[in-house]
Amino acid sequence: MNSIISDLKQIIAGEVSNLEAELAAVSQDFGGIIQKRPQIVVRPQNSTDVAQVIKYAAKQGLTVSSRAAGHSLGGQSLNQDGILLDMRNLNEIHEFRPDELWFKADPGVTWNQVVDTSIPHGVIPPVLTNNFEVTLGGTLSAAGLGLSSFRYGSQADNCLGLEVVTGTGDIVWCTPEANSELFYHVLCGYGQFGIITKVQNRLRKYRPYTRSYFLCYDDLDTLLNDERRLVSEGCIDGLVSLFSPCLLGMSRLETKIKPLIQWFYRMQITLEVDSVNDINEEKLLSGLNFYRHIHTEDLTFDKFIQPIGQVSHPVGTANTWIDILLPGAKAKEFIDIALQYIPSFIDFRTIPVGSFCLNSRNHQMPMFPLPEDELIIGLGMYPTIPKSQLKPVLEQLNLLTDLGFQMGGKRYMATWAEFDLPRWRLQFGDYWPKVNEMKRKYDPNGILNPGFFKYEPVEQANLKSIYVPSH
Repeated sequence: MNSIISDLKQIIAGEVSNLEAELAAVSQDFGGIIQKRPQIVVRPQNSTDVAQVIKYAAKQGLTVSSRAAGHSLGGQSLNQDGILLDMRNLNEIHEFRPDELWFKADPGVTWNQVVDTSIPHGVIPPVLTNNFEVTLGGTLSAAGLGLSSFRYGSQADNCLGLEVVTGTGDIVWCTPEANSELFYHVLCGYGQFGIITKVQNRLRKYRPYTRSYFLCYDDLDTLLNDERRLVSEGCIDGLVSLFSPCLLGMSRLETKIKPLIQWFYRMQITLEVDSVNDINEEKLLSGLNFYRHIHTEDLTFDKFIQPIGQVSHPVGTANTWIDILLPGAKAKEFIDIALQYIPSFIDFRTIPVGSFCLNSRNHQMPMFPLPEDELIIGLGMYPTIPKSQLKPVLEQLNLLTDLGFQMGGKRYMATWAEFDLPRWRLQFGDYWPKVNEMKRKYDPNGILNPGFFKYEPVEQANLKSIYVPSH
């Protein structure tokens, strides 16, 4: 151990540590489900440091993982017995070009830094998640979804270029045109093919005001039909739905007591405008079939985009969150089953449940597989539970995952996922051989971010698939 620390200190400019407190601080992520403990924490100062660490680790047979905010939920940003790269010291915005609608920054820059820099210039990243304290490198490695993803795709779809250190220690600048194969696999690739050390990302101009309509539905099919219409027509700028259960009594069936639950669905649609007087409210709402219009909210754009509040994480709890991406044609069937099923294994009164929409035409990332439908409905369930309940809850969430696969769905892998090899094959379908090929090409020693993906044995891999990015 001391020799490894001494060696690393001689070849990099950044910090190297194996102090107990520092190892413990990076041994758990936001999910609180998985724990992994690295041997060493390195805080690189630049991409050269990252490259040197990777080359050294390959020679020593050590694994390397990268982490910044650590907001993963299934151990994606953790490392067991290897080297953990803490990227938080790489946190500068190097170029900001609001007139050209792009910026270039380090991977440890938070989206909050970007928002604070961009808002005074009248520009904003096209997609923002509901947590601004996560980093560019983290969300681009996962995809990054937000209220406007049905219009602009994921955060990864708005990336213009990346500096990447591969598993062989090569520093490569890649874009959709140059070194495109690496570009399209590092994005949404969870650090499997390379570590992001710089980001160039798109900006867009925004309008100064927003109006949001909060519409209540008492019928799921009606809600989904209205969502389909709004997404296809492109007449709104933000869309999200929250599901609320109403307990109406208890049914006694033989020896079982079953709660009688009516679910209501609150859809929030948002318009971004120069003036709220420009809105033709009658035209917008007349074609929708909501049960009740419950609220209208007018905010300045900068206030609207601010996250409502961060989720607390009490000691002894775990965030067993999952997002299941469903083909629009199967969404109602799956959600009906899920909503009937939830009360059997978790306190349905406190679990946030909701849905969001994606349009498959706006997503170009092969490492972010989507169901085969133009309209994608995402169902999110976000329980925070005592760790004593982990095993039965995770078992049930895995069953819902498998049901989603049976209906042609996919998983958003930023949330909790416990995948064996058959599930990875289902997740990527015909593209799975290409994923294996890219791993062997860009990380031939298999040292980058191990333990999350489970790959095919070499002798079983089909390496004949060809990747052609779509634009």
